[in-house]
Amino acid sequence: MKSATIVLLGILLLGACASLNAQPAGTSETVLAYTNERFVAPLTPPAPLPGFDGLCLIYYTMIGDFDTSTLFAGPLFGPPVVDRAHARFIWVSDYTAQPLSGNEEFTTFMIAAGTAAIYYTERPDLRDWKDRATWGDPIATFVRKAGVFLSRDGGVSGTFVSTAQLVSSKPFKLYGKTYNLKDVIGQGITCFETAVGDYEAGTCVATGK
Repeated sequence: MKSATIVLLGILLLGACASLNAQPAGTSETVLAYTNERFVAPLTPPAPLPGFDGLCLIYYTMIGDFDTSTLFAGPLFGPPVVDRAHARFIWVSDYTAQPLSGNEEFTTFMIAAGTAAIYYTERPDLRDWKDRATWGDPIATFVRKAGVFLSRDGGVSGTFVSTAQLVSSKPFKLYGKTYNLKDVIGQGITCFETAVGDYEAGTCVATGK
């Protein structure tokens, strides 16, 4: 069998095996899960406490019922690689945090309102993390509401809850089929996160259809 035919069969099999049924979510249904990895300067330079500014950049380990081979790239005849470098979908949002109050047990930080976007690319291997223009196509944009970060160690670790309203989205194609994230996340998302140092992970529920 010719090598070109083998490659074509591999692509068809990947498309056939992928679960791509992005069904609309009900209010409060879990629709997203995410995590991140440590970045190095100059992308996200260390920020001083008690106030800190930076870039929130995470990748999705769950979007609706898309399977792992949809969310992450990998070798043609091997499993997808679940890490930032192979993630097709990423969330990008600038943020600013300032302390609101503190006592001997808790410090509360306000994460100011802002904007955010989910980026998609079929070729995550072509990203240059120092060049935002290569991160992919912004397929959903949000107005991120102010949120509260609660910490027991002055901001090194803690929990964060925030809501982001979907303001626009556009279709994208996976394996030749067209999808739109508004069909998955409704009007927006509320996210519940745990952070430790430079690392964070969380889940998001839909705020409505």
